[in-house]
Amino acid sequence: MAPRRRSFRLVCPPGLTPRVEDLLSAQGFAFEPDPAWGLARVLTAEPLALGESLASVFGLLYIQDRSSMLPPLMLAPPAGARVLDMCASPGSKTGLLAQLTGPAGFVLGVEASPKRLATLRRNLERLSLPWAATAGASSESLPFPDASFDHILLDPPCSGWGTADRKPEVLTLWTPDKVAPLVRLQRTLLREASRLLAPGGSLVYSTCTTNIDENEGQVRYTLDELGLHL
Repeated sequence: MAPRRRSFRLVCPPGLTPRVEDLLSAQGFAFEPDPAWGLARVLTAEPLALGESLASVFGLLYIQDRSSMLPPLMLAPPAGARVLDMCASPGSKTGLLAQLTGPAGFVLGVEASPKRLATLRRNLERLSLPWAATAGASSESLPFPDASFDHILLDPPCSGWGTADRKPEVLTLWTPDKVAPLVRLQRTLLREASRLLAPGGSLVYSTCTTNIDENEGQVRYTLDELGLHL
């Protein structure tokens, strides 16, 4: 089986893209465009660890799977938007949301775990995205008025079955009889997201599991109980 090719995104104004690509090429990296997004690339040659490249050290790229890029790209906040990322660490999606809104926007990444919050803050600081703020809080109940955000991303804790090819232990950790607490937590988060979403706003709910109860079942709950629409 061919090795999985890694994706990354450039973290720079579009006008500086050629310079960052030249910096990568000068160190022997090769890559091609990723059709998911204009600043996304797929690595085709990696003479040293991409995370040790000068571009990475200078905060000009972020290593991120395409599957992780898709939820922010589907939410697609316009420039200047107010965005809430409810379960933000390690910051991959938060950082991409900040790139999409630009410096005229505001992105708030919320993380309850102090350790994960520290990781979130380190990643955002390295990428120089000062309009992306963080909050150490539980997204089950946030101290904001109703309808505070135009765009909300909810990528909640889940059973992670979709990552079993790289982390087979998830199938043992989260057997079907153990996922009920996750389903309850996801519904609590969905209720809070519904409260915080402004009229006409957009909510993207995403997981990395293949469990129907955590995916299609939660979409049905949202439509039937929370009054949102596809």
